[in-house]
Amino acid sequence: MYRIIYLSSATTKFTNEEILTLLNASRKKNEANEITGLLLYSDGNFLQIIEGKQKKIKALYAKINMDQRHRNIIKVFEGKVSHRIYPKWHMGFNSIDKEFKNQTIGTDSYQSISSEDDLIASTFIATFLKSNKEKMNIK
Repeated sequence: MYRIIYLSSATTKFTNEEILTLLNASRKKNEANEITGLLLYSDGNFLQIIEGKQKKIKALYAKINMDQRHRNIIKVFEGKVSHRIYPKWHMGFNSIDKEFKNQTIGTDSYQSISSEDDLIASTFIATFLKSNKEKMNIK
């Protein structure tokens, strides 16, 4: 099993419709390629975790790097892992932006990561959420 975690910034703020379009297309492609993961979005910033077979994850990440909808892509983790964090989510999604509250899908327990080898993912999720909540003055 292979995982990549990255952060990026959208070139323009996404609308509710654009997020839905992105999620629907990603979920179909990911399911066909046996890729699972999570996408967090807040105020134009993304944190994404993708996991699956190494060759497929590297190919997806190469496409992500070419995607003109975002910039400042920072890979924070890449490597082999013992298991999937999100085995049932072809693209779990959550946003703390108010306009996307109704689009939260498949993330009822995205923060409940307990395995030691998932500590990196857990740390980046917590940091991303805390940073963006502070920017938006959410308590």
